[in-house]
This record gives sequence, structure tokens and C-alpha cells, in this order.
Amino acid sequence: MLPILLIHGYSTEGKDEKVDKIYGSLPKELKKKFGNQQIKSLNLSRWISLSDGVMLDDVSYAMDRALKSEHPSLLESGFHVIIHSTGALVARNWIKKFSAKPSPIQNLIHLAGANFGSGLAHIGQGQLSRWKNQLLQGTGVGTRILNELEFGCDKTIDLHTHFLKSGNDMRADYGVQEFCIIGSQTLPMLRLVPIRYVKEDSSDNTVRTSAGNLNFNYIKVTPKAKVLSMKVSKLRTLINKRLQNKKITEFHYDFDTTHLANRRQAIPFTVAYETAHFGDKIGIVGGSKNRTSVMPLIKTALSTGSTDTAYQKAIERFSTAHDKTFERAAKLKKRLTEWDPQEQYEGHAQLIFRIKDQFGNGVEHFDVMFQSEKAKKGQIRLEKRIEDHHGNKTCKGIITFYLRTQEFNSKTKQFEEILHNVVPLDIEITGHEPDSTEIEFVPVNIQMSAKQVMGVIQSFRTTIIDIELVRLPTDKVFEITKR
Repeated sequence: MLPILLIHGYSTEGKDEKVDKIYGSLPKELKKKFGNQQIKSLNLSRWISLSDGVMLDDVSYAMDRALKSEHPSLLESGFHVIIHSTGALVARNWIKKFSAKPSPIQNLIHLAGANFGSGLAHIGQGQLSRWKNQLLQGTGVGTRILNELEFGCDKTIDLHTHFLKSGNDMRADYGVQEFCIIGSQTLPMLRLVPIRYVKEDSSDNTVRTSAGNLNFNYIKVTPKAKVLSMKVSKLRTLINKRLQNKKITEFHYDFDTTHLANRRQAIPFTVAYETAHFGDKIGIVGGSKNRTSVMPLIKTALSTGSTDTAYQKAIERFSTAHDKTFERAAKLKKRLTEWDPQEQYEGHAQLIFRIKDQFGNGVEHFDVMFQSEKAKKGQIRLEKRIEDHHGNKTCKGIITFYLRTQEFNSKTKQFEEILHNVVPLDIEITGHEPDSTEIEFVPVNIQMSAKQVMGVIQSFRTTIIDIELVRLPTDKVFEITKR
């Protein structure tokens, strides 16, 4: 067994926090499962996430320095990594910026990895949170790290798309095998808190299941060559047509769907039964009541060899565990004094639009409009399934939608995908420059059949639509006259 490095998440350390408070029973459980003789070294990371001036690049760089100066043997022998929450971004960022190819990391296990953000990130920057931390922990709130944890962070999206590029495949090029385990439960006491992000369905009270799943969809939208030379007068005719609520039939953009999740190497993913982000009873790291749900999956991940056959077997085992979770969840009884237990398990999806102009600048003023066809009885309109939307407060031009994609059928006792009944729709994305009448944006029109909707939006997954929205100046912006 290779050495194991544990990397914790944001806000788990206070001023003088002890290791067992950070990692709970996990170190003891690992030694119990594998034996003291089998685990050569169990390395427990310490990093400061609550200092306002520290960002993830700092933590990843500090991790690199610590490995090279204090634990060079790990870089030589290779090691496994288990992360919790924000530790996912630290580990992936270290691989991107500092790891050799192949990487010394063999298996990387994500326990509720906050890969695509957390709704608590922008909540955590509030003054109330700041006062609480100063008084009780003697710390700040970790402003820069919270910015990178906010839904739709530009830098975080770039981190994950790095591994989609040729030569940067996480498994094929870096040799790192990843595994994702997350729960979908909240704690009873948090039901009383008037903040949706601590009690969302299909979320573990901190991270959404779709945000923790690395099997994400990525679609790149780029302008056709002719668009860059389009006259603004023609463009304004197009915009007026849209303002009159007329359908846009001209297509000025190309869509690259090469990086849909189903076209890449799958990553083992499962929702663990009755598991939350933290908590003594059902916390994913050290909960006392869910060890039989979590530890077998960790054991499988740590024991998976570096062959295609071994990795495929792990995918199948995680899938079986995922199915078992929902079989058990279907049998949970509803109580009058509690929330609907099945609703908490119903799958959701995240849909992120990142909109930049052709110069790479975020488009600050934009509009994303969903226009579904008229639905017949039994059919659904995608926009009716949106339960939350969040515009990133730090990065311009990014908005994240959260959609319910499953419903529990009390008659069949099954969790059913509801997008099978979705109607075709158009998604129109427009930009606006309020400070000049000499600038217009060429709108994007995405027409999707029901089959295409299901192909890009799935339960427990994030879909990123990366749009290069063309910004055109009128002829008045720069004129050349002959004298």
C-alpha cells in the first residue's frame, strides 16, 4: 500500500485546531481497514484557509514546497490522496501547476469535493460570518479562497478544463485515477436555518452532488468566421427581431460537443446513503452512522490498480453502490414532523454559462433566455425546473442555474428521470453595452431537441457552456478618411 496524504477543506481549522478535530475518525478507520503495517505513512495536511490573503495557488505552491523539502520520499515512491471539500481544488491545482507526467499521485479520492463550487461561498463572506470567525476562531473568512469556491468561478472552470486539453488528460497523461463520493443529506438542525444552500435537495448541506461529480459536460461555443466582419446595421436588424419576440433562425456560432462526459473516460462516482458534508453522525469524513456506506468505497478506490480493467471494475462497484443508495432511499418513511426524505435524494443538475467576448473579457451585462415549445399534458418545460440561479459576484459574465431532473414516483417506488418528457427549446444569449451606443453583441441562439437536452443535462452532473460572444463596434468607432 502506498502512503496516503489527507487534504482537508475550507474552514476546518481554527486558531489551534487539533488533527482529530479536522479529520475525525478517518485516520483510525483507514488503519483499521488496511492495518498499520500496510499503510507506510499517513500524512495529514495542515493549511490555512481562513486567512483573507491566502488563495488556492498559494496553498498548492505551499503543498509543492512541503512535499519537496519535508517529504521527498512521497514524490519518489508515489502516494494516494484523500481530499475533503475544498481539498479537491488544492490537489487538482497542484497536479496542474506542479506535477510531473506521470504524477506521483496514483489514486485521488474526492470526499464531497467542491469541484464546481459551493453556495455557502458567497454567504461566508458576509459580515456576520466575519464577526463569528474573529470572535470564536481568531481568523478571517478566507476571502480569496471563498471567491474561488463561488459558483462559476472563472479560475476554477479553467482548472477543470485544463484536463480536457490534449496532453493533459488526468488518467492518460498524468496517470492519476480519480474517485468521487458525496452524500445528499443535510442535518436536522440546518432545516431551521433560512439559507437555501444548507438544505438544498441533492446537496450535502455544503456541496451539491452535481458540483462534486467530475463527470461534467463541457460545450464550447465560438463564432463563425463571417460574424467578425458583420455590419452593425445588419446586427441591429437581428436584435430588433428578437426584441419583437420573433424567433431567430440565423445561426452565427459553432458548437463543439467533443467534451461531453459520455465521450470521455468515466470517473467512478456515487452518492453515499444518508451522508452529509459534516457532522458526528452522518458526516462523510467521520460520521458514526454511515461508515458502512463510505468506507467500502474508500477501500475500493485505494485498492484499485493502474490498469483499465481494474479501473472499470471500480466504476462498476461505485455504480452498484449508487444504485443501492437509491434503493434504500426509496424505502424511507415520511414523517409529519420532517421533510420529504425522497425529495432530498432527487437528482439535480448544474448548468453554467460563461460568456466572454472575442478579446477574452467577461460580458458584464447579458441575458440568458429559455424559450420552450408549448408543453402538452405530461411534458415539461426546462425553465420550469430551475430552482436557483446565481450570477458570480467576482467574475463577470458567469451565471449558474440549478435544475431538478428527477422525481420520486410513490407508486413505483422509483426515482425517475423527468427530462425524458422535456419539450424542445431555444436558449438565447444576448449581451449589452450600456455605456455606448456604438457597440453591439451578436446574439447566440441554441436550438435543442428533447434528445439534445437529455444529451447535455443529466442528473448529478454539471454542464458548462463556454460562449465567445462577439462584440462589434460601429464604423464610427474608427474611421479612415481620404484627404
